[in-house]
Amino acid sequence: MSSDTLLSKLAFKVARVAESAGNLVHQNYTTAERLSLVGARRPNRQQANVLNYRVSFLSENAYQLLLREIFFKREYQFEEKIDSPVILDCGANIGMATLFFKRLYPNARVSCFEADPTTAGVLQKNVEQNHLDHVTVYNLLLGNKEGDCPFYTGSGQPGMLSMSANPDRVSNHREIIVKAGKLSQYIDSPVDLLKLDVEGAEWEVMDDLKSSGKISQIRRMVIEYHHRIGGQASRLSKFLLLLEEEGFEYQIAASGCDPITRQGVYQDILIGAYRT
Repeated sequence: MSSDTLLSKLAFKVARVAESAGNLVHQNYTTAERLSLVGARRPNRQQANVLNYRVSFLSENAYQLLLREIFFKREYQFEEKIDSPVILDCGANIGMATLFFKRLYPNARVSCFEADPTTAGVLQKNVEQNHLDHVTVYNLLLGNKEGDCPFYTGSGQPGMLSMSANPDRVSNHREIIVKAGKLSQYIDSPVDLLKLDVEGAEWEVMDDLKSSGKISQIRRMVIEYHHRIGGQASRLSKFLLLLEEEGFEYQIAASGCDPITRQGVYQDILIGAYRT
């Protein structure tokens, strides 16, 4: 490896650490917590310490991305007047968002939904080894139907974040059969936050919530909308219209298209929806 290549890699690592530290300065962390989170960027094999949590994971790349988005950027930060909000973590993966929610509100009641059986097993392990109370794990593919359904994971890539019911979301995919169900059947009281990151199934989940009337129980949502999976025609406006018709206001953040003049690009779009 040339000296120029080594220097480039070193410069990249230094830039990432500086970016991480810079992000943390503006967050509500103590100095000790900031140091802990920077240290969490260097996990030991398939185990890491994140603040006071022990985190097991399947893919280090996926873990690093979740750590950055959830604990560094705090994409799921929200303020609630009660100390025991009801939270639905849909597309929970290994449970990083649930750990973040329990740090914000230790008495929160969280229902976690994860379709992939292997990942759901690690999610359950993270709940148990951190002694999280009032957290329930469901190994379930959310949508608008019930029964056994095909689900697509990465071949030889356990724990990847793009696992989906849509084969176009996963390159070099492997099909498995998983249990599917409707989120509406798990809602019997007001929900303070719905976190929805289901890799393209957000349309089916929202259709179920709307047709069942359970969407009226939800006060706030953070939705990762998957724009143009597999080159699908754009329909973001219809999704936003659904939110508007159900009485939600919203904010939008997007990435993945630089420069903006590029065409036909897949994007993750983050939607923060709320009732006024």
